Amino acid sequence: MKARTIIPAAFLCATVSFLNAARQLPAPYTAVEVDRLVAAPGVAFPTDYQGALADDIAREISLAFPAVVIVRQGDPAPYGRALLRISGVVTRFQPGNRMKRQLIGLGAGATVVETQVWFIDAASGQVLLNRQIKGVTWTGIAGGDSHAAGDSVAKKLTKICNAAHLVASNE
Repeated sequence: MKARTIIPAAFLCATVSFLNAARQLPAPYTAVEVDRLVAAPGVAFPTDYQGALADDIAREISLAFPAVVIVRQGDPAPYGRALLRISGVVTRFQPGNRMKRQLIGLGAGATVVETQVWFIDAASGQVLLNRQIKGVTWTGIAGGDSHAAGDSVAKKLTKICNAAHLVASNE
């Protein structure tokens, strides 16, 4: 009777272990390409904001992971380095209103940038992760409301890279 219980349990454990190993992400990437996050159809996200958002993401990644090489969109990976491509679409953009934020508060007039982001192995084209990220500006911040909301997206994206161990750290 014990053999009947042990064998299926051992088989189940081996199967779960195999499936978990198959889902593991590759070793951390040492080069990152950040594509412009373009606006989805019907979303009025200005072209200059698209470039600024990509720059914000590249800056945050380079600050969090100084050993990682940032590559311009379309450039090849540096020799001997695995390249992670970050690509996405802005699915919602609400410009917000600084005056409302200062006078009313409680989230009124917030600038919102919502994105759908893909983390892709550049060599194989395999999508490693797919995440929705929302950036919000709640207070009047110098330097532009949309920039601050984009900065919020960039910081969250960098945290995902760290939590998923996608990008090589200096540790």
